[in-house]
Amino acid sequence: MNLNNLKNSNRTEILRLLNNRGSMARKDIAGELGLTPAAVTQICGDLLKEGILREMGEMNEEKRVGRKKILVGIDETYAAIGGITIEGGETFLSVSTLRGTLICGTVIATDDGVPPEIFLARCAQELKKLLKKAGSEHILGVGVSIPGAVRRKDGTSILAIRVWKDEVPVRRILEKLLDVPVIVENNVKAFAEAELTFGVGRQADNLLFVKWGPGVGSAIAIDSEIYDNRKGRASELGHVVADKNGKLCTCGKRGCLETLVSAAGITEQVKAAFTKESMPELWRWCGGDTGKITETSIREWSAADDPALYRVFDRVLECFTRNIANAATVLAPDNVIYYGDMFEIPYFREHFVQAYRENDAQYRDGFLVHSELSGRIRFIGALAVVFNEKFLNPSV
Repeated sequence: MNLNNLKNSNRTEILRLLNNRGSMARKDIAGELGLTPAAVTQICGDLLKEGILREMGEMNEEKRVGRKKILVGIDETYAAIGGITIEGGETFLSVSTLRGTLICGTVIATDDGVPPEIFLARCAQELKKLLKKAGSEHILGVGVSIPGAVRRKDGTSILAIRVWKDEVPVRRILEKLLDVPVIVENNVKAFAEAELTFGVGRQADNLLFVKWGPGVGSAIAIDSEIYDNRKGRASELGHVVADKNGKLCTCGKRGCLETLVSAAGITEQVKAAFTKESMPELWRWCGGDTGKITETSIREWSAADDPALYRVFDRVLECFTRNIANAATVLAPDNVIYYGDMFEIPYFREHFVQAYRENDAQYRDGFLVHSELSGRIRFIGALAVVFNEKFLNPSV
């Protein structure tokens, strides 16, 4: 390794350490990474001049005689990161600070009725407005989070279920429109990357990520690296066959888990069991009009206090958690990180862990972890892929 490569590697390690631990004194950085104090002082000096780091004040130490240590940390205002989080139904556009503070954002409808180039042009137009509003002089890049298989190397969406059916060169289209680096990643893998960068993944190496709502997504981290194969495909828990005689799935198979436990699948099962006598509270809520019982209104109607409704929910939870437990048995992760809109529904949030325990005799407390980043789900994944590739690993 030549000296420049060594310095760049040490620079990356220092930034990773400060991201994981927060502000530290130069001497402590040197001790933690096994570097010489002189090397750390030089690299930190360069980073301070560039505005990437800033001094955070003196370190509080009891019984210390002499000069106090000066803390240095990442200046999250050094640059802004744009985000485009595309989901079936809606797309969230955002501008954030380096480490995940939202500066501004807006929602637009995901228009799958026009060519992808037209929709992405609208995304670029709206994002430009946000970037102007944010007033950031330095834009590190734009992250794009999207369902389905993605070839990250060239930024191509291979198959974005519920968005578009053909391969779309997302990066090429957006870089031409925005004139900044664009990084494209699968939505669940992007969120998993955020967990590894800002969340639980900083303390655990092997993780299974489960996203619930509106469909089912998953990702796997092995030794703190997100797994995928050479074709850009990753873990697809939602397309494990749970009922071989079940409904035809959008992927072409029958009875996929997603057909049973997605918002649409749950809605369909509730409608099938719905009567005035069995679900009187839900009947009152919708006035007997089943047209009001939709997947988009599930947060409202799921609050109906009907035992028959809860029985449907219990069957859903049993099926869902059984398949998660099976995946965990095969993969043996340190933790399962779960998140998504369906966990915002009180019944599912309150009964999920217990339902899982009934499917895993070896369950230990703390194995299932509700992501602390759930409140930032609409932008944190898109931000993380840029932060990692253009800030922590700029040579990649």
